[in-house]
Amino acid sequence: MGRKNKAYSKDLHQQAYDRLTGMQAFSESKREAIKAGTDRDKIFSFNTYKTYWKHIKYFIRYIKETHPECTTLKSAKKYVSE
Repeated sequence: MGRKNKAYSKDLHQQAYDRLTGMQAFSESKREAIKAGTDRDKIFSFNTYKTYWKHIKYFIRYIKETHPECTTLKSAKKYVSE
């Protein structure tokens, strides 16, 4: 058995991990980022990162069980409210 979507090779877990690690800004000042307006897509606390990662893993498990046809985060986004 191969991948369902051969055009995209990363699984949901890897996509979420890449997205979350790209948002890390542990050594930056949150106060200065708010002043500059660049705080929306950043995570400044390691504990916040751990909490987000924990809940993302719950969501990925849910998507794999109930909607196995979703292979990208973009397609899984519509199931967040469930």
